Amino acid sequence: MNSKQRMQALTDGKQPDMVPIFPKISFATIKSVPGMNFHDYTTSPEHMANAIISSARKYGYDAVGITTDIANEGMALGSIYERPADRPSKMVRYLLDTIDDYEKVVMADPMSKEPTKTIIRATELVKKEIGDEIYITSWCNGPLNVASQLVPLEEVLIGMIDDPDTLHELLERCLQFSMRYAKMLVEAGADAVSFGHAMASCTVISRDRYREFALPYETRLVQAIHEAGGKAITHICGNIEPIISDVDTNGSDIIDFDHLCDPVKILQSSTKIIRGNLDPALFSNGTPEELYEETARIMGLCKDSRRFILGSGCEITENASEENIRAFVQAGRDHGKYE
Repeated sequence: MNSKQRMQALTDGKQPDMVPIFPKISFATIKSVPGMNFHDYTTSPEHMANAIISSARKYGYDAVGITTDIANEGMALGSIYERPADRPSKMVRYLLDTIDDYEKVVMADPMSKEPTKTIIRATELVKKEIGDEIYITSWCNGPLNVASQLVPLEEVLIGMIDDPDTLHELLERCLQFSMRYAKMLVEAGADAVSFGHAMASCTVISRDRYREFALPYETRLVQAIHEAGGKAITHICGNIEPIISDVDTNGSDIIDFDHLCDPVKILQSSTKIIRGNLDPALFSNGTPEELYEETARIMGLCKDSRRFILGSGCEITENASEENIRAFVQAGRDHGKYE
């Protein structure tokens, strides 16, 4: 099997030859292209595609994730972010002062706005170059994440208590844009769309709040991805152990879990394919030996479920060493083979 066949076998309910390897690595792929900086990557679909492809070929993992950073929809809808050469985007000014300003969120065409246009175009380029070899995912955001890109997070959290109706109005607008964007990513060639929803984790909100302000919107976003012909991946940073049985009902094909979660508990509480969960800091601060050992440990816990994808719990940063990424992939191959 090649990498794409390996991922597709798993998502189609069949057994692959080995556990697929899919680290969450996007903007850090610039290190695989000499001279490329953050601004090049985030503003040029050609640069982005080159970095994504070069890194995948260099390290030999099975799937790629195409995105710029964590604020794409917010920028496209009107929040202002600085996009420097030496680091990821930085917030300058929110579109909204409070959730009461939700009517300022006007539906836009993702292909006419940045950075969503760049990501859609990069998806097309990656699909054309390696679409037969490697599984392609592109990234969008869940509505709570998008809302927190448009208005300060504390306004969202206060709204859950003091003005839920207005917050739902804002979330609906965020959802409509994310659904439209996700469909365009599938049309551009993504095999799957991952959506980030860190603001939905129990590190941020309670299980009851998740059920009210996150789950219904996630379910509709997943439906939109499926209707477009793609697979759906839920990525909620932070602790999801208290809500994993709820996340399991949103319809996603794959659920990511962070390094804060116990793999055994996640497997026991979910019926889905799961992906995780090495601590991303280990890629920057650990040694190759530590990466290999931790990868082997997680593989030992999850491999026999036969519904596991080896990955990082969250984004691998640009500080990760080449040796550590190679050790992670090597351990995955050494310990991931099925009989």
